[in-house]
Amino acid sequence: MLTLADVLPIPTFVAQRRKLEAEVVAAKTMRRLAAGPQMTWLFENRATCLWQVQEMCRVENITAPAAVQHELDTYNALLPSPSDLSATLLIEIDDPAERAVQLRALLGLHEHVRLTFAGAPDALARFDGAQFDGERVSSVQFVRFPLSSSQIEALRDLGRPATLAITHPAYPVSTPLPLTLRAALVEDLASA
Repeated sequence: MLTLADVLPIPTFVAQRRKLEAEVVAAKTMRRLAAGPQMTWLFENRATCLWQVQEMCRVENITAPAAVQHELDTYNALLPSPSDLSATLLIEIDDPAERAVQLRALLGLHEHVRLTFAGAPDALARFDGAQFDGERVSSVQFVRFPLSSSQIEALRDLGRPATLAITHPAYPVSTPLPLTLRAALVEDLASA
């Protein structure tokens, strides 16, 4: 869990921002997964969430401890735990008219996403219910993948295939989890 003690004062953060940004870009690169042409998954960890808190405080000039704590509470909800992964899904469609059509077509997406593992049951995605309604989904989704011990074991075993599978009729895609991503996710679970 991120605490007030983890957040640098804005002047200190600004002075170290270039170095910290390089570190978080490296962390995000290892944790990013493209699933088809329009969906990007960013698996969150402590570094990615702390960066978001620091950036929000910098951009919004948030310095009051209660306001910083509000940002921490928001991003702590995105941290993985020892038994689940957390991801931000970005649905990227540049044209606003096409985006509106596609986001309506993706209604029900939350029922069609899973991580699959050879020799273990699938891990079903749990979407934040505030990010879709009866008409369309949001282009940014916060998703958790609760994992059993057998699923964690399958994720750790890099010799066994693992994929992100989307079975929605409007966007069926299955994307293998690269070994670098899996290694980063295993590290995140261990350090959560």
